[in-house]
Amino acid sequence: MSLQEDITNSLRAARGVILALWLLLAWALIPSLVRADVLVATNDERFVGTVISQTADTVVFESELGGRITVPRIRIRELLLQPANPPAASLQRTNPPPPLVGQVSPLGPPNSTNSWTPPTAGHGPLDWIQLKSGSWLSGQFKYLQNRKLEFDNDELDEQTFKLKDILQIYPAKPAWARFDNRKEPVFGTIVVSNGLVTVSGAEQYVVPRDQLLGLTPSSSLGMKYWSGYLNAGLNLQSGNTKLATVSLSGELARRTPNTDLVLDYLGNYSKAKGIENANNQRVDVTYDVRLDRHWFVRPLQLEFYHDPPANISLRGTAMVGGGYYLFDRSGLTWNVAAGPAYQYTRFETVQPDQGDTTTTPAGVIQTFFKMDFTSRLTFSEKIQTIFTKEEAGEYTHHAVSTLEFKVKRHLDLDVSFIWDYLQNPKPESNEVMPLRSDLYLTVGLGYRF
Repeated sequence: MSLQEDITNSLRAARGVILALWLLLAWALIPSLVRADVLVATNDERFVGTVISQTADTVVFESELGGRITVPRIRIRELLLQPANPPAASLQRTNPPPPLVGQVSPLGPPNSTNSWTPPTAGHGPLDWIQLKSGSWLSGQFKYLQNRKLEFDNDELDEQTFKLKDILQIYPAKPAWARFDNRKEPVFGTIVVSNGLVTVSGAEQYVVPRDQLLGLTPSSSLGMKYWSGYLNAGLNLQSGNTKLATVSLSGELARRTPNTDLVLDYLGNYSKAKGIENANNQRVDVTYDVRLDRHWFVRPLQLEFYHDPPANISLRGTAMVGGGYYLFDRSGLTWNVAAGPAYQYTRFETVQPDQGDTTTTPAGVIQTFFKMDFTSRLTFSEKIQTIFTKEEAGEYTHHAVSTLEFKVKRHLDLDVSFIWDYLQNPKPESNEVMPLRSDLYLTVGLGYRF
């Protein structure tokens, strides 16, 4: 047998093994893909997924996007169970007692997700969304931006859904919508369904769904329309070395279809053997206005920084500028921004022949990158560079790299690496020169609200 025949036979055998593996994998996955239980709540909500367990009082139900929930029987109108290996694909109905008179809704097979719409969708007191699994959820949506929808549901609490995982959206009240082909947002009654966005107001617009940039409720003034994040880390050590390290970070954001208002805080404190070796706090206020899917302007950004070990009592920077989204889709965001700025610095201590304050024009370059590795694991990188005159430090660099792991619905475990750099630190009154770089590795728990 020739070498060419050996190779040919080997390739045939390899293709046979690969085909067998694919068939085995498909055989293992098909039952889990076909099976879909349906839980119908008394408020017309539908959850499509798997019943984990049942008792006389509660049902534990799990769906791919909503996670695992425990629903009291009194809040369940009907439970439709799909056999694990159904011979002819029929649902088994289990009606939990007592039935509610006058609240019976038509039920179809679990795969016909678009054949039924909740009676109050679009004109009741609550907003409604349908997930691609077929589940119907009622609640209140805060905003839709960056291909993500913030939604508050009684059973699931506050959730962030990717737009690609949502089939239909029915806001209860008129809302603002922003599209890629229009500079100004459109106001009216909105329905997102069948690949289209329909806005009924002074004029009617029917726009392809892929041009939708954002949605915001019309009465979005209270704190419930803000979102936030708080992270805290603590490290205590005793014995030969007494060490205490505290790190805090937080974000408060208000988003509309064409604007972002974000307040950021980052602080680190460390004390070893009674000596303070880290004490810095940074506050950022950023306001962006989206022009289209890619371009945005930044009418204002303010930064306040306090770092006595680096001989900075206060450093304030005011900036204007603009930026561009290189990527802005579900699971991947990357933007760059730049603009002129003005900076004021007050030093902690200075030598007798030098002033303790300085002001300077500046230039700022920034970038932000965020990517979802999985549904639970996210990486983000934020870098800011400021160029100033030599007396103010000449060049400053602030970078934060974070790996975020979603532990539970609102709880995250974060690991962050922080690098602050100053090209020309100001000597202290005792002629001690602060180090150029400060490096921090923090581990903390974060809570989203």
